Amino acid sequence: MMCRAKHGSMLRLWVACCLLFAPAAPAGENRNVLVLYSNHRLLPANLEFEAGLRETLAESTELSAEFLDYPRFDGESYMRALTRFLREKYALRPPAVLVVGGEVALDFVLSHRAELFPRVAVIHAAVPRSFLQSRPPLPPDVVGVPIEYDFSGTIELALRWHPRARRLLVVTGASAQDRAWEAELRGEVSRFQDRVSAEFLAGLPTDAVLKRLSELSSDAVVFTPGYFEDGVGRLFSPREAAGLIAACCRSRSSASFSRSNPARTSGVHHGCCRGL
Repeated sequence: MMCRAKHGSMLRLWVACCLLFAPAAPAGENRNVLVLYSNHRLLPANLEFEAGLRETLAESTELSAEFLDYPRFDGESYMRALTRFLREKYALRPPAVLVVGGEVALDFVLSHRAELFPRVAVIHAAVPRSFLQSRPPLPPDVVGVPIEYDFSGTIELALRWHPRARRLLVVTGASAQDRAWEAELRGEVSRFQDRVSAEFLAGLPTDAVLKRLSELSSDAVVFTPGYFEDGVGRLFSPREAAGLIAACCRSRSSASFSRSNPARTSGVHHGCCRGL
């Protein structure tokens, strides 16, 4: 909660500053803040994010939202079509500020910015530090507060709370984002190899994951960041996936832990995240 509040406050400060220096709107029109989300409209984190942003903006500022709907839709042809759509839709009323939610949306804007809104300031939100570090430095007018999910800190907390744990199961999905989380987790889980035996359930069908978890005893701890897509192409929000895992673990007296994020899940212990 503190992590979410801190990042939300910093984002609102960035938006206010960018609006202060943005060109004035034509007479009789309000300035527009456009938010481009990586995922779909009903993702719980997106709903909460937009509600907080609406509370911040002045009544004279309009808020528009667009959605990449990743991972349901992806690929170069889709991105080209979406670029044309957004360019034409906002040709007469370009945004004063562009807010991008998540690394997929930021990557899209950086790749197509010259075709979309080349002179509009961009504020990124909910973009992992690891993603930013993997790219060239951002332009001066692309700003934001990176988020860092402390996977190893959450696992450490889980093992402290469950000192008799002997096994650690890590559940991830099959989308590109899920695979990125898996790669990061494999590096961090190696730190605990002298304390627990680790098993990854990566990119499996959800039914297979739940079956495996139902077989666990009380000496197991389960960690998941949630996932967007399972091994047979079923789509989830990370909250939904973590909720299924939590329900299964509760029924078997196993402990489940998830990354700390805005999409809180009943029954899942949440861990740590860090930002600037």
